[in-house]
Amino acid sequence: MKTIKPIFLTLTLIIFLFNLDIVINSTLSASYLFITKVFVSIFPFIILSDILFYFNYDLFLKKIFGNIISKLFNVSKSTSIIYVLSILTSHPTNSVYIKEMLDRKEIDENDINKILLTTYFPSIAFVIGTIGIGIYHSIKTGIFLYLTILIKNILIGIFLRGKNLSKEIQSIKKNNITLQETISNSIIKGINISYTILGNIIIFTIIVNLLNNYLNINSTILSLMSGMLEMTSGIFMISNLNINLSQKILLTSFILNFSGLSIIFQTTSILNKYKINIKKILIIKLIFSIMILLIFLEVV
Repeated sequence: MKTIKPIFLTLTLIIFLFNLDIVINSTLSASYLFITKVFVSIFPFIILSDILFYFNYDLFLKKIFGNIISKLFNVSKSTSIIYVLSILTSHPTNSVYIKEMLDRKEIDENDINKILLTTYFPSIAFVIGTIGIGIYHSIKTGIFLYLTILIKNILIGIFLRGKNLSKEIQSIKKNNITLQETISNSIIKGINISYTILGNIIIFTIIVNLLNNYLNINSTILSLMSGMLEMTSGIFMISNLNINLSQKILLTSFILNFSGLSIIFQTTSILNKYKINIKKILIIKLIFSIMILLIFLEVV
């Protein structure tokens, strides 16, 4: 085992050196994608979430949605803000909200994996706007795709709810810093998280493009493999396949529901201080993504 790692790293270095054009172009395209699609949808909401917590908005959402979410998924009522903001924003901001509440000791660490698996939502604007209207020229397609994601998350939540009630942690809200300090700290945190996300997107984009260059396999399988590594690139590849529209929509739904290893690794990077069961997350996401594909096979 000790000799395998150096050999693997040496081969990786050689592949990178002999494919510098792919590496550089992948880095540039990933950076452009990050700035135009990811950063603009994540950074403002990192700051917004801190401001909402500063003004105890999570307590307001807890009163409105707490009982419904708690009874449906058997989680703490305090997690209401995570579910609501995750639907309105985009992954991996769900992990940002989870980390915020874990750092404040407002939710139980034992619920991390359950909450993560039920709050993976891509941006509504991306699904309905970019994919539905932009790629498939149909707002109905975008709405349908987003509904499959919502249904998948609800099914996972019910599957994982368990019988034991989650601990309801009562926290005393104290704002020891000013709003200005909150925003300043939030900007620094947002930049650090954004760099982590950018690094993951670059790495997986390079891997996808190297696979595209070297693997001579069926284009549909290659598109699925690419999407399971990096969601966005896989979705655009699927849209260019020479297959019928129904098949494209189903495959796009599968990729959106799985969300890609890049997103999952971004999540684990943000929550690196806490225990994340990556194997469990991958298996459950894969199983339920396939389940949703089969459920809607006759609908599309």
